[in-house]
Amino acid sequence: MNLRFLGMLASVIALSGCVHQLPAEPQPAVAYWTFDGDLIDRAGRGNDANAQKPQFVAGSRGQGLKCVQGPALVADSAELRLAPGLCVECWVKLDAPLPDGQAIVVKDGEYMLRVDPTGEGGNFAFFVYLEGWESRVRSTESPKVGEWYHLVARWDGNEISLAVNGDENRGPRTGVPAPTEQPLRLGFADGVIDELRIENAGATQSGVAHWSFDGDLRDNAGKGHDIAAEEARFVPGRCGQALRCDAEQVQVPSTPDLQLAPGLRIDCSVCFEQLPTDSRYIVIKDGEYQLRLNSQKEGGRFAFFVNLGGAWEPRVSSAERVKAGVWYRLIAKWDGLAVTLDVNGERERSVRSGSPRPGDSPLGIGVIDGLIDELRIENPRLPLLRVRDVAQERAILRAGRPEKLTAVIQNLGTEAEAVVARLELPPEVKNLGSSVHELGVMPPADTRTVEWTVQAEHEASVTANVRLTAQGCTPVTTRRTLAFFPSSDQPTALLAASAATSTPDGAGAVTYYVDSAAGNNANSGMSPDTPWLDFTNINGKTLGPGERLLLKRGSVINQELNVSACGTAENWAQIGAYGAGARPIIRRNWDIDERCVLVRNPDFLRISSLVVCYAAKGLVVYYQAGGHAGLVIDDCIAHHIEGLYRPNSHGIPEWRDRNGSVGDGLGSSAGIAIVGAHAKDLVMRNCEVFQDSWGFFVKGDAVTIDRVYCHDNYAHNTSPHPALVSARRSFLQNSIFDAPGWHAFAGTMGIMLCDPQGLIIRNCTFRNQPDSGSHDEGGIDFENMGNGCLIDHCTFQNNAGAAIEVLGLQVPQPRNVEIMNSRFIKNNTARKLGPSEIYIWGKQPNPEVCCSTGTIHDNGYVTNPGVEFFVNEAPQTTLWTLRDNTGYATVEELQKAMPFNDPPVVKAGPDIRAHSMTVRLAGSVIDDGKPGVGPLIVKWEVLEGPGAVTFQNDGAPETTAEFSVPGDYLLRLVGDDGELWLSDMVAVHILAPGVSVAKAWEFNAPLDKEGWTEVNPGTRVQEWLDQKWPCKSDPVKYVAGGYYILAIEGSPDAHLLSPDNLGVDLTANRTIKVRFQNHTPTTRMRCRFITDADAVWDDVKSKDFDVVANDNAPRDYAVDMSTVPAWTGRLRQFRLDLATGEPLTGTCRVDYIWIDSSKAPPVEARP
Repeated sequence: MNLRFLGMLASVIALSGCVHQLPAEPQPAVAYWTFDGDLIDRAGRGNDANAQKPQFVAGSRGQGLKCVQGPALVADSAELRLAPGLCVECWVKLDAPLPDGQAIVVKDGEYMLRVDPTGEGGNFAFFVYLEGWESRVRSTESPKVGEWYHLVARWDGNEISLAVNGDENRGPRTGVPAPTEQPLRLGFADGVIDELRIENAGATQSGVAHWSFDGDLRDNAGKGHDIAAEEARFVPGRCGQALRCDAEQVQVPSTPDLQLAPGLRIDCSVCFEQLPTDSRYIVIKDGEYQLRLNSQKEGGRFAFFVNLGGAWEPRVSSAERVKAGVWYRLIAKWDGLAVTLDVNGERERSVRSGSPRPGDSPLGIGVIDGLIDELRIENPRLPLLRVRDVAQERAILRAGRPEKLTAVIQNLGTEAEAVVARLELPPEVKNLGSSVHELGVMPPADTRTVEWTVQAEHEASVTANVRLTAQGCTPVTTRRTLAFFPSSDQPTALLAASAATSTPDGAGAVTYYVDSAAGNNANSGMSPDTPWLDFTNINGKTLGPGERLLLKRGSVINQELNVSACGTAENWAQIGAYGAGARPIIRRNWDIDERCVLVRNPDFLRISSLVVCYAAKGLVVYYQAGGHAGLVIDDCIAHHIEGLYRPNSHGIPEWRDRNGSVGDGLGSSAGIAIVGAHAKDLVMRNCEVFQDSWGFFVKGDAVTIDRVYCHDNYAHNTSPHPALVSARRSFLQNSIFDAPGWHAFAGTMGIMLCDPQGLIIRNCTFRNQPDSGSHDEGGIDFENMGNGCLIDHCTFQNNAGAAIEVLGLQVPQPRNVEIMNSRFIKNNTARKLGPSEIYIWGKQPNPEVCCSTGTIHDNGYVTNPGVEFFVNEAPQTTLWTLRDNTGYATVEELQKAMPFNDPPVVKAGPDIRAHSMTVRLAGSVIDDGKPGVGPLIVKWEVLEGPGAVTFQNDGAPETTAEFSVPGDYLLRLVGDDGELWLSDMVAVHILAPGVSVAKAWEFNAPLDKEGWTEVNPGTRVQEWLDQKWPCKSDPVKYVAGGYYILAIEGSPDAHLLSPDNLGVDLTANRTIKVRFQNHTPTTRMRCRFITDADAVWDDVKSKDFDVVANDNAPRDYAVDMSTVPAWTGRLRQFRLDLATGEPLTGTCRVDYIWIDSSKAPPVEARP
């Protein structure tokens, strides 16, 4: 295995582990978990584990642990760190095959036990990290599903061993461990772990003070920090006894080893018998540091502060509110760069650097109305070397030319001697000079600058290491991604995808067919004449080279597709469509726990021509481990994928406390997602995403997002933005973002970029991000970190917020950003941040956070009154250069000076209701004639409908369409100029003979209720603050995606009220037709009305009708009002009573409401 890959794997896989062979004479355990209904450390050392909804199932003895929602965490301690004599023993059972491997127990950067991927043998394996992970030791055989295995692993300083059911394998392994402060992670989803025991005789306890509070106040570290306090009270604690802190604060006189310095670490356990309303100090040294419980007004969370330069903020706070009666293990640290706070293994971090001011104030152990146990302070007061930055001369690195790297080296601790800075590069990148710089002595607060010149001959994403060494110090390594693009900007992944071929007739290659109308799962599924009905027979399988899964056009399948693929570069696997007609649709039940497609760990797979809709997750590709390559998602549509953002943020009562489908590493409702470990050569092109919470969520190396239309994502409460995360050497090009987000607690943007490492955004449009009262609401959001980003030839227009934001907030901002040759047209209409077109955040100008650098040049702009082109709130700590940017008085002047290719203007025409089976379509496509590389392409297609549609000329915007049966259809019109494309849709209703519609409300325009109002839904704004990602949910009562959506909670009188003064002749129009989804438990609703002659609401003017409770899809309801004697004269107003007297909770989604002349047929299900 490649060592670099293994190091990456340790940080990516959520679970890993290491077992250690027991010696003949067992040592006392430093941790022991039986998992018999809890996660308590039976060794009595306080190393209790914590997990999200752990499952305790049948174990090897008693119960065992199964972790479905992520591993259990054990806070770091010295006795759990890698040292000679480490021994780990456990029992493990697999519940399913693990072709991609599975971590079992891990302490990142120290040791891990896992099941290796099948490609590496699929055996149990044990690793210790000694300047690298290899060499490992493996079991003799691979584990089998359903069998228990006894694992014992050990590292004694010279040898590593792993015994499985007594069969032991050994190997030499020497080196010096570098302990980390990472938590221990244990347990996994696809199996059970039991009787986990860790011994570590060689572990050394460090610290300048340690109070165990076992009946006295002695300093067990032997450093003389005994506490003199009268009437101290000791009670049973987490480990032995604890100090009751409800009287006076106990104090320890100040000494240099208790004063604030980089490396300070406070470790203790606390329990509050009742929660105070004000702040309570657990540990405090006035003017230097404090660990406390914030007041309830401030959130009631733990917080850790250090005083630097006379300032206490920013602090770091725990994610969740503290609860009474619960023991919490707290580890607070300042390393000179950041403050961290671990609470039961969950770590929060805030960047924090500066100069401490040591003082003589005593150390106080506070009055907290609770218990403190096992308080330990470490304060090594050593040199603290770090690489503050590795800057590149240009935003985009190019293969074939020299590139200069500049590193800033700092010493934040005591004096360091014999300091050396070394650049370590992989073979594919050359250092054109010396790789080593000898820096000699570095006094405290010293800063040095070193330079290297490197060159890559071919495009690549590589990891460069800057390694710092000094006499008597542990080496420090800073890793930096270098993304070398080709000399031309044509994405290599896109070229490879265009050339990708498959040979389905190759040896052993099979094509599978699915037809939801004519299929049968008893068929072979291997020809169009013998298709399967659904995915039952294909789920869980892996498509091999050249193999295809084809879905019949016109199929609508309500089932999750769950497959993998193992194609080759010469012979790709495929998932796509066959036949003629509408694209195949994977349509679920509009539920938060449902997903449309999950593809795990594919290699060289093409997915095309699918529609995924009405679920919480759309098309998800999930990589469980790195090393995979080759994915094309082409010409797919994802819509109505919504609900997952922050827990309970959605505002849908029946979805409360539900977190979505599991097993894909995705916590968001993305229409299309590529997530998990980093894979490479990933392409998403020609796709459309709308009415999704997150249009897309993509992560990977050599990603190309090309010609994507992301628009109208109006999912209230849960639609922040599409996201591009940790993309390396990637392209986003030729794409349109038009209202790509709408409303979310933490803000909305056109796209969120997280840690991009080499990203080119070119020829994209970001426009019309609406104002929902959310934060931000702009175009591009540089959310955090990143390096080397180019924004070129883009248009930003009419966004409610800034066109581009560089945030950071608590983590470093991106460096080396170039914004050039782009148009900025009247953004920040809601006067958000800045207010400006380009905004650099700096409200708390921490130099470790506000550290962005960039160049902004050769752009044109037209601003709204009061909006500036550029605002930098942190000019002292950031470095931005502006040159040759031009302001214009009018949009027309800007467009003349910068005549970009604008996307075609596509209109499918107004909604149609017709009796004839042949309908004239009045579409239009207007184009500016650019880029002039080919003719304008126009294309009609049917997306949904009960029958076939034949277009007289599907390449003309104005044409006729023939419908095979009456019903409701959705048609899509596309205009494509060869570079950019847009689409629009039109609803067509083919009416039954003799039916006329007097009044209709279609709800097809976002946020337009067409005069209707909701009354008494019972919902309210709710806050969800006691969770890791706090949020609030607003009442759901809006129009989007073609539906009027109303959430109801506990209301006996919830109803929808029509506009007034309708003036409909009731003699000729006797039916109220409603198409909607009733996702409530009621089985009966009511239509009420008033007339011009009788304007009193009463039961005489009403009619009840039956509905399907908790329905999974919209359904047609026709209510014949002619049987109501009062249905005469002219209709003034009517209402739809969703609740009829009993409290009702649920959600209704109304597609349309008509008043027509038809005779009401029986209720018919038509999803």
